[in-house]
Amino acid sequence: MHMKEAIANLKLITILAPIISSRDLIENLEKLILKTDSKMVNLDFEDVEFISRSAAHAMLRLKEDLQRKTWNKKEISFINTNNEIKNMFRVVAANRAIPHEKAYSFKAKYVSIESLL
Repeated sequence: MHMKEAIANLKLITILAPIISSRDLIENLEKLILKTDSKMVNLDFEDVEFISRSAAHAMLRLKEDLQRKTWNKKEISFINTNNEIKNMFRVVAANRAIPHEKAYSFKAKYVSIESLL
């Protein structure tokens, strides 16, 4: 009989801040996640008020990267996210799936006045 896998719960308000606004914070979070013995890690957003677009992007990339690893693989779950944080993750995930088209750049063509006469 197998023992049930322990799940690590990391309270982001304690580890990071109530406002997660930097990619650097996610790099620090990665180090903590990799130190856990658990293969399953819950990132608990209870009492976290906001996550910036760049931090959400970095967190989604971290989640994907840790799932793809062959050694020290981690399954990451986001729990207790408020609506604002859920929406930010949705927007970032959608933009990663279907990136914005690059804006058309206007290139002026030189025309001499004599050619118009």
